[in-house]
Amino acid sequence: MSNCIKRTSSCLIISTLLTFTSPGLAKTQIEIDYDTASFKNEKLKAGNVEVAVSYDRKEEFNDIDNLQYQILYNGIPQLTASTYTRFTGGVFLQDLDGNGVTEVVVRTFSGGAHCCTNYTIYTRQNNQFVKTETGFLDGIGGTFQDLDKDGKVEFITIDNSFLYGFSSYAGSFAPSRIYTFTNGKFNNVTRRYPQHLKSRAWEMYQAFIQSRKEQYEVNGILAGYVAQKALLGEYEEGWKFMLANYDRTSEWGLAIYQENREIGKYPNFPTALRAFLIQQGYLDKNGKPITN
Repeated sequence: MSNCIKRTSSCLIISTLLTFTSPGLAKTQIEIDYDTASFKNEKLKAGNVEVAVSYDRKEEFNDIDNLQYQILYNGIPQLTASTYTRFTGGVFLQDLDGNGVTEVVVRTFSGGAHCCTNYTIYTRQNNQFVKTETGFLDGIGGTFQDLDKDGKVEFITIDNSFLYGFSSYAGSFAPSRIYTFTNGKFNNVTRRYPQHLKSRAWEMYQAFIQSRKEQYEVNGILAGYVAQKALLGEYEEGWKFMLANYDRTSEWGLAIYQENREIGKYPNFPTALRAFLIQQGYLDKNGKPITN
């Protein structure tokens, strides 16, 4: 089954970000892909913020930094940094928090079949640029979109802890994570966007139907579905659906680990899932859904 069907937000291209190339308008985005040739000192500018970007395309991958950038404010250099990206990456300028000051966003990719994108965000605070990172995330990592059209951008991604948790990567379907970016920090606001959550829950349900039809893995989808329903305040409904449909023969995710050592085994998938949902903050220590 297509991974794009099961993890729509992981497979979206950042289509909402605009690259200004019209005469008289400064360029605000550089995209790097497999065919991008080396370049030096490509300029991006938005308001008082400017970035000079250089990229060294490598035929052989050796983890040596190949993406360099310098950030300027009012024409004065503020910082210079370098990093490594493989196959794909990019730099763009956008006001993420709607405060009138542009953020610099650097996207890098580590390589690997299912891994991993990191976003590094530079925001101006107290007359300097402060760095924040998402950490490595699955696939393209996520998308920046203004979901509620309030002028502030949300970062839409998934809870990566569900990948491989109860099925193979292809059989997993992780629940939503939505963040705002304010004062240099990401804030989890997932529950504020029920329409987005409902849409993904429906995608999960459709993926489950298709997997069951193909006699493929279902527990990885059901795990994400229960968590997604919990985010919607519909945990009991999701739990009942899982109980009626889970694969009782699968032992994926039943092992209990402590300090990377297996110390036991859960008796079944529902027991393992409940423990996992407590661990990941979807349920409280008593197994009751958390509502905020």
